[in-house]
Amino acid sequence: MASSHIFCNALPSDAGVIAAILALSWDSPFSQLQVASTDPHTLVAAITPRIAQQIADKSMLYHVARRRETQQVESVVQWTVPSGAADAAIEESAEQRDERQKFEDEVYYKSLPEYCNKRLVIEFSVALRTLRERVLCGRTHFLLENVATHPNHRRQGLAAQLIGHILSQADEQDVLVYLDTASDNSAVHLYKRLGFEEQGRQTITSLSRFVDEAELERSGVGNDHTRVTFVRYPITKA
Repeated sequence: MASSHIFCNALPSDAGVIAAILALSWDSPFSQLQVASTDPHTLVAAITPRIAQQIADKSMLYHVARRRETQQVESVVQWTVPSGAADAAIEESAEQRDERQKFEDEVYYKSLPEYCNKRLVIEFSVALRTLRERVLCGRTHFLLENVATHPNHRRQGLAAQLIGHILSQADEQDVLVYLDTASDNSAVHLYKRLGFEEQGRQTITSLSRFVDEAELERSGVGNDHTRVTFVRYPITKA
């Protein structure tokens, strides 16, 4: 019996639907602090062109679950994938690396929509990068950037199947898979079931530096936010 879904790479024409699914998934209080509780339609309009470009130029891999009957995208995972020779480390001094990273952070800051809490987004990005570098130590890896399923189609195992497709590729290439998530994310159980192991934690402290204390109290976030990193090592088949 044929599966009810097709698991495949996304097309540029899927960008709007993917953006909508991702926007619906960014509903945690901490995520809302970053986008300043922006109207979902505004958020979707802002990120759709970037997603379409990433799919077109293959700078990111978007793998989707598409319902066979309607061809509608119902779940998506976004990956940064190893690119072979292009993924090799470029020899540079610590000073050169710091200068490059500073420049890239400035470019990213300027590219963020005005409605975002830019300072918090950058602080968050730097914290994640620091954690990733500490855990990976330059090792080649697949990086899980985002995973989301439309609310009407959750609890069908779509996300797990999508992630599983890439885990099989990682095993074939003998490459580890990396992700990070909030310490209180319920998806932690899924990741552990798929073979991921916790490797480290990073806490962003004193969120009141970026957000009014009254807003923090209303959101229920607290003054700190902790991310947990997970790694899945490749499984070698006999």
